[in-house]
Amino acid sequence: MTRSLRRLAQCTVALAAMAGAAAAWAQTKPPAAPTQPAAGGMRAQLVAVRHAVISSELAAKISQLPVREGQSFRQGETLVAYDCALHRARLERAAQAETAAREKLKVAEQLDKLGSISQSDLVQSRAAVSVAQAESGVERVMVRRCTVTAPFAGRVGETYVRAAEHVAEGKELLSIYDDSAFEVEAIVPSRWMGWLKAGYPMKVTVDETGQTYAATVARIAGAVDPVSQTVKLVGQLGNQRGKNAAPLLPGMSGSVHIDPPAPKP
Repeated sequence: MTRSLRRLAQCTVALAAMAGAAAAWAQTKPPAAPTQPAAGGMRAQLVAVRHAVISSELAAKISQLPVREGQSFRQGETLVAYDCALHRARLERAAQAETAAREKLKVAEQLDKLGSISQSDLVQSRAAVSVAQAESGVERVMVRRCTVTAPFAGRVGETYVRAAEHVAEGKELLSIYDDSAFEVEAIVPSRWMGWLKAGYPMKVTVDETGQTYAATVARIAGAVDPVSQTVKLVGQLGNQRGKNAAPLLPGMSGSVHIDPPAPKP
């Protein structure tokens, strides 16, 4: 009896060990991949379609800075103006020098008709006009740089200088962006590329406004992250400026919702 009980106990222990191993293997086995990707919910960020940081093209004193952070402006409106009395005086001097050179050339051409001037003097007179014209052109460019105008309509993000400050060439003045349209950037599973194409509809829920906006896929990045098996998606949405619509701003975040196509029967 003792030997039989001992064998029975050994069999019981062996069966228990096998059951424990089977349970552990079942827990470590990866779950089966779904046949269809679920609707989205990926985190996203808003980026202005057009934005720029305006830098100074002159070393000069700022005389006017009519716009501040958050203010709107129209295309062609003055954003920054410099005190350019010196550059305007130089332009006036260059213009007078060009006029004098042209008068001398007229006299030289009349003398050439009479045979009373050498060809070298005539060539020098023409060259003097070209040089004076080039110098006045340079000064006109510098005077045009005395006023910084808006390349597009939008809003001011940040200003880095103040009126009456003297800035160096290349100094950042202010950042601007076009608030009429925004792009939304999100990271989605790369397996979605089989059906996710440009123009595909999507929805964007912005945390800051609490509102949901209709958008479309604009483009998909040209590379897939091999580690996470994801790809960058860029969608485009308009800035709905309705009566009750909160304004969209760059840097706002939210979630993207994309419904997969219905499975074919």
